[in-house]
Amino acid sequence: MKVKVHKVTIQIVRDDLFDLPVTALVSETNTNLNLSPILLSRAGLGIQREISLVGYSEVGSAVMTSGGGLKAKQILHAVSPRWGEGSERGKLASAVFECLRLCEQHKLKSVAFPALSTGANGYPIENCAATMLSQIIDFTFEDLRSLRGIWLSMPEDIPYAVFTQELARQIEDLDADAVSQV
Repeated sequence: MKVKVHKVTIQIVRDDLFDLPVTALVSETNTNLNLSPILLSRAGLGIQREISLVGYSEVGSAVMTSGGGLKAKQILHAVSPRWGEGSERGKLASAVFECLRLCEQHKLKSVAFPALSTGANGYPIENCAATMLSQIIDFTFEDLRSLRGIWLSMPEDIPYAVFTQELARQIEDLDADAVSQV
Protein backbone atom coordinates (compact mmCIF):
# COMPACT_ATOMS: atom_id res chain seq x y z
CA MET A 1 0.00 0.00 0.00
CA LYS A 2 1.25 3.45 -0.91
CA VAL A 3 -0.25 6.84 -0.03
CA LYS A 4 0.94 10.41 -0.01
CA VAL A 5 0.17 12.49 3.07
CA HIS A 6 1.11 16.13 2.53
CA LYS A 7 4.56 15.94 0.88
CA VAL A 8 5.48 12.50 2.24
CA THR A 9 4.91 9.14 0.56
CA ILE A 10 4.18 6.39 3.08
CA GLN A 11 4.39 2.84 1.82
CA ILE A 12 4.08 -0.57 3.35
CA VAL A 13 6.10 -3.18 1.52
CA ARG A 14 6.79 -6.90 1.84
CA ASP A 15 10.50 -6.49 1.10
CA ASP A 16 13.46 -7.08 3.40
CA LEU A 17 14.38 -3.94 5.34
CA PHE A 18 18.02 -4.11 4.21
CA ASP A 19 17.09 -4.24 0.52
CA LEU A 20 14.98 -1.07 0.38
CA PRO A 21 16.27 1.93 -1.63
CA VAL A 22 16.24 4.38 1.30
CA THR A 23 18.66 6.90 2.74
CA ALA A 24 18.27 5.54 6.28
CA LEU A 25 16.92 2.46 7.96
CA VAL A 26 15.76 1.89 11.52
CA SER A 27 17.16 -0.91 13.62
CA GLU A 28 15.67 -1.89 16.94
CA THR A 29 17.96 -1.93 19.97
CA ASN A 30 17.94 -1.82 23.77
CA THR A 31 19.24 0.78 26.23
CA ASN A 32 22.76 -0.68 26.04
CA LEU A 33 22.61 -0.24 22.26
CA ASN A 34 23.31 -3.90 21.54
CA LEU A 35 23.26 -4.59 17.83
CA SER A 36 21.64 -7.61 16.23
CA PRO A 37 23.95 -10.20 14.66
CA ILE A 38 22.09 -9.75 11.36
CA LEU A 39 22.76 -6.00 11.35
CA LEU A 40 26.43 -6.52 12.21
CA SER A 41 26.90 -9.11 9.49
CA ARG A 42 25.27 -6.89 6.86
CA ALA A 43 26.60 -3.46 7.92
CA GLY A 44 30.02 -4.50 9.22
CA LEU A 45 31.83 -4.27 12.53
CA GLY A 46 32.53 -0.55 12.11
CA ILE A 47 28.95 0.07 13.24
CA GLN A 48 29.77 -1.61 16.57
CA ARG A 49 32.66 0.83 17.09
CA GLU A 50 30.42 3.81 16.27
CA ILE A 51 27.61 2.74 18.57
CA SER A 52 29.98 1.90 21.43
CA LEU A 53 31.02 5.57 21.52
CA VAL A 54 27.43 6.42 22.52
CA GLY A 55 27.19 3.59 25.05
CA TYR A 56 23.68 4.05 26.46
CA SER A 57 20.37 5.59 25.44
CA GLU A 58 16.95 5.78 27.12
CA VAL A 59 13.91 3.81 25.97
CA GLY A 60 12.00 5.96 23.50
CA SER A 61 15.12 7.57 22.04
CA ALA A 62 17.14 7.00 18.88
CA VAL A 63 20.76 7.50 17.86
CA MET A 64 22.31 7.57 14.42
CA THR A 65 25.38 5.91 12.92
CA SER A 66 26.65 5.51 9.39
CA GLY A 67 25.19 2.75 7.28
CA GLY A 68 28.47 0.86 7.10
CA GLY A 69 28.26 -1.65 4.26
CA LEU A 70 24.50 -1.21 3.75
CA LYS A 71 22.75 0.48 0.82
CA ALA A 72 21.33 2.99 3.31
CA LYS A 73 23.73 5.81 4.23
CA GLN A 74 22.58 5.96 7.86
CA ILE A 75 21.22 3.63 10.53
CA LEU A 76 18.83 4.95 13.16
CA HIS A 77 19.04 2.81 16.29
CA ALA A 78 15.62 3.02 17.97
CA VAL A 79 15.49 2.09 21.65
CA SER A 80 12.05 0.56 21.72
CA PRO A 81 10.04 -0.65 24.73
CA ARG A 82 9.28 -4.12 25.99
CA TRP A 83 5.61 -4.95 26.41
CA GLY A 84 4.71 -4.78 30.12
CA GLU A 85 7.36 -2.28 31.25
CA GLY A 86 4.85 0.58 31.49
CA SER A 87 4.05 3.54 29.22
CA GLU A 88 4.87 1.39 26.19
CA ARG A 89 2.72 3.32 23.71
CA GLY A 90 4.30 6.64 24.62
CA LYS A 91 7.80 5.16 24.51
CA LEU A 92 7.19 3.57 21.10
CA ALA A 93 5.73 6.81 19.72
CA SER A 94 8.76 8.68 21.07
CA ALA A 95 11.22 6.28 19.42
CA VAL A 96 9.44 6.68 16.06
CA PHE A 97 9.34 10.47 16.45
CA GLU A 98 13.06 10.60 17.32
CA CYS A 99 13.92 8.59 14.20
CA LEU A 100 11.86 10.93 12.02
CA ARG A 101 13.30 14.00 13.74
CA LEU A 102 16.85 12.74 13.11
CA CYS A 103 16.00 12.19 9.43
CA GLU A 104 14.77 15.73 9.06
CA GLN A 105 17.63 17.21 11.13
CA HIS A 106 20.23 15.46 8.96
CA LYS A 107 18.39 16.18 5.68
CA LEU A 108 17.69 12.54 4.88
CA LYS A 109 15.13 11.96 2.13
CA SER A 110 13.79 8.51 3.05
CA VAL A 111 13.67 6.04 5.91
CA ALA A 112 12.52 2.43 6.39
CA PHE A 113 11.09 1.04 9.63
CA PRO A 114 10.43 -2.52 10.79
CA ALA A 115 7.54 -3.23 13.20
CA LEU A 116 9.32 -1.94 16.31
CA SER A 117 8.98 -3.74 19.65
CA THR A 118 7.11 -6.73 18.25
CA GLY A 119 8.70 -10.15 18.30
CA ALA A 120 11.09 -10.62 21.25
CA ASN A 121 9.84 -7.44 22.98
CA GLY A 122 6.29 -8.81 22.98
CA TYR A 123 4.48 -5.70 21.73
CA PRO A 124 1.11 -6.61 20.11
CA ILE A 125 1.25 -6.02 16.35
CA GLU A 126 -2.12 -4.21 16.22
CA ASN A 127 -1.05 -1.73 18.91
CA CYS A 128 2.33 -1.31 17.22
CA ALA A 129 0.72 -0.51 13.86
CA ALA A 130 -1.69 2.02 15.39
CA THR A 131 1.07 3.75 17.37
CA MET A 132 3.71 3.84 14.65
CA LEU A 133 1.35 4.95 11.89
CA SER A 134 -0.32 7.68 13.94
CA GLN A 135 3.12 9.07 14.85
CA ILE A 136 4.27 8.90 11.22
CA ILE A 137 1.11 10.58 9.91
CA ASP A 138 1.29 13.27 12.62
CA PHE A 139 4.90 13.97 11.63
CA THR A 140 3.84 14.72 8.03
CA PHE A 141 2.01 17.79 9.38
CA GLU A 142 5.36 19.34 10.39
CA ASP A 143 7.17 21.80 8.14
CA LEU A 144 9.35 19.14 6.52
CA ARG A 145 12.19 20.24 4.30
CA SER A 146 13.88 16.93 3.41
CA LEU A 147 11.98 13.80 4.37
CA ARG A 148 9.80 12.62 1.47
CA GLY A 149 9.55 8.84 1.84
CA ILE A 150 8.70 6.60 4.79
CA TRP A 151 8.73 2.87 4.17
CA LEU A 152 7.44 0.20 6.51
CA SER A 153 9.04 -3.19 5.89
CA MET A 154 6.62 -6.02 6.71
CA PRO A 155 7.94 -9.15 4.97
CA GLU A 156 5.53 -11.50 6.78
CA ASP A 157 1.80 -11.88 5.98
CA ILE A 158 0.22 -10.95 9.33
CA PRO A 159 2.21 -7.75 10.03
CA TYR A 160 1.75 -6.68 6.41
CA ALA A 161 -2.04 -7.15 6.62
CA VAL A 162 -2.31 -5.43 10.02
CA PHE A 163 -0.23 -2.40 8.98
CA THR A 164 -2.05 -2.08 5.64
CA GLN A 165 -5.47 -2.17 7.30
CA GLU A 166 -4.39 0.31 9.96
CA LEU A 167 -2.97 2.76 7.41
CA ALA A 168 -6.21 2.59 5.41
CA ARG A 169 -8.20 3.23 8.60
CA GLN A 170 -6.08 6.19 9.66
CA ILE A 171 -6.03 7.94 6.28
CA GLU A 172 -9.82 7.58 6.08
CA ASP A 173 -10.02 10.00 9.00
CA LEU A 174 -7.81 12.64 7.36
CA ASP A 175 -8.91 15.63 5.34
CA ALA A 176 -9.08 14.65 1.66
CA ASP A 177 -6.78 17.57 0.76
CA ALA A 178 -3.98 16.03 2.84
CA VAL A 179 -4.03 12.54 1.26
CA SER A 180 -3.64 11.14 -2.23
CA GLN A 181 -3.27 7.57 -3.45
CA VAL A 182 0.02 6.99 -5.24
